[in-house]
Amino acid sequence: MKKVVIVQVSVKETKIEYFLKLAKNMVNESISESECLTYKLAKDLDNKNEFLFYEKYNNEKAVEKHNSSEHFKNFINSVVPLLTKEPLIESFDVQE
Repeated sequence: MKKVVIVQVSVKETKIEYFLKLAKNMVNESISESECLTYKLAKDLDNKNEFLFYEKYNNEKAVEKHNSSEHFKNFINSVVPLLTKEPLIESFDVQE
């Protein structure tokens, strides 16, 4: 069963440019994973420091592989200090 992960993050206003640089690299690295079907970054229309990652994978094993990758670990370590609060993470099973 396909898996979708949605992550909402709030970035410190002074760190948005640096966050976007890190996020762009994360998107490029993640989309190159063989089991990653979609990996996108979106910016909130009303709040310039709110962002959303939309991720879709072939299965739960692919999510686990992604979460244990070096690029994921490096991204998390770099981005957490840039956030204003804990990320909101939601996971879904997708019926296709």
